[in-house]
Amino acid sequence: MPFDPTKPANNSPASSAEMRSQLTSLNADILLRATGSDLASAIAGTSSNSNAVGTLGQGADATYNQTQMQQVLDKIDELINALRR
Repeated sequence: MPFDPTKPANNSPASSAEMRSQLTSLNADILLRATGSDLASAIAGTSSNSNAVGTLGQGADATYNQTQMQQVLDKIDELINALRR
């Protein structure tokens, strides 16, 4: 039985069989969509969201270096923004 958004009707007595049928239908719809190629390609592409973010390419200074610390913070911001796309 396909999912019917009109069931159960407002103010109707609860029927366990009707609710079970609705939940089973929703689960089948979710599983069908989850195995679709759209979802698979979206998941496969998420790793590449951060590909444009380059590495820092430098070692840490032995002492506090304000310029270097700012570069690290800027790189973290760049990575966060790339992952939000």
